[in-house]
Amino acid sequence: MRGGIERLFELMQSTLLERVAGRLRETIDRNREYTIVGNDNLYRAGFIDHHVFSSEHNRARALLADLLAAYDGVHIEEAVGGAWRDGPLGGSWVVSSSESALTPEPRPDAALRRLHRDLRLVHGIGPATECRLLRLGYAAIDDLVWNRRYSPAARRALAAIDCGDPAHVSRFCAARRGRSHPDVFLATELLDEEEHVYLDLETLGLFSRPVVLFGLARIRGGLIRIEQHLLRDPGHERGTLATVLDELGTGSLLITFNGRSFDVPFLAERAAYYGLGLDVPAHHLDLLPIARRLWRDGLPDCRLSTLETRILGVTRDDDLPSAMVPEFYTAYCRTGNPGPLLPILAHNRSDLVSMVRLVALLRGVCHAD
Repeated sequence: MRGGIERLFELMQSTLLERVAGRLRETIDRNREYTIVGNDNLYRAGFIDHHVFSSEHNRARALLADLLAAYDGVHIEEAVGGAWRDGPLGGSWVVSSSESALTPEPRPDAALRRLHRDLRLVHGIGPATECRLLRLGYAAIDDLVWNRRYSPAARRALAAIDCGDPAHVSRFCAARRGRSHPDVFLATELLDEEEHVYLDLETLGLFSRPVVLFGLARIRGGLIRIEQHLLRDPGHERGTLATVLDELGTGSLLITFNGRSFDVPFLAERAAYYGLGLDVPAHHLDLLPIARRLWRDGLPDCRLSTLETRILGVTRDDDLPSAMVPEFYTAYCRTGNPGPLLPILAHNRSDLVSMVRLVALLRGVCHAD
């Protein structure tokens, strides 16, 4: 009897999720959350947060038609690969891949030396005072320990820097210098690279809509190991989310691009929706503020795609604009054709790889004198 009741509950829940997924598909079809900017108007695009150039939109629509034709009748496993992974609330479908990292390893000793030389980590020292102290021969915070005026603050700064907790060091540097300062990046160098976990989400729009792809990347044995947790149906979000949160809990440093404003709040909103706890690494490095500080004066914007082209020297071929992910995923849901999933996976994977490359570049920039 008990087994029959549980089976009935599962059927009711499955039916409810299917209805929710159906309504979601209809909503996405009706409401588009981006503006098409005609003639690739860079000036106009600068005033619109969510835009797609007309040339990109036309290419994407043509790509969608081609994929639907090419993958008609193809099973999803054959198209995207992957395997099922059990999780705390069921599990998720995971597409795994890897490529050479080719990144320099963290330099914790050098990072600590750099932090010790930043006099402005001492409370009460600003730009003018720093210049005066440097002229007087105070080259590091350690030199201020015996200075009558700055000794107490210098000792507190050294205690924070040398505490052995990278997350605390990062918070201290952010409080003194701001989240965009290179010191915040240097604090992440105190962690072994295998404790880093990169996160990038693909969603069906702004908040209150499901995440359809959770991209995770780690450095293992000189390789970028990428795991993409894909929703084969919008109704699978709860189980996939629980699996991803379980995976995130194993890292010590979370690395994102605009994650403080988007990825982490989005995860928190979806976790709260399902009554799940949000257990992510306490130490979070958002690359966007640092990138803006370093390169905004020489670039039209600091989007990841712009940094790829102008800073990393990487060009994506036939990349899917992130704003059009909902249309492609909805096409997959509507037709059952897995073709539209391929550019979503490729876009997410490229974002993760570019974040790893950006961290490698920042190692050189932030350690430079």
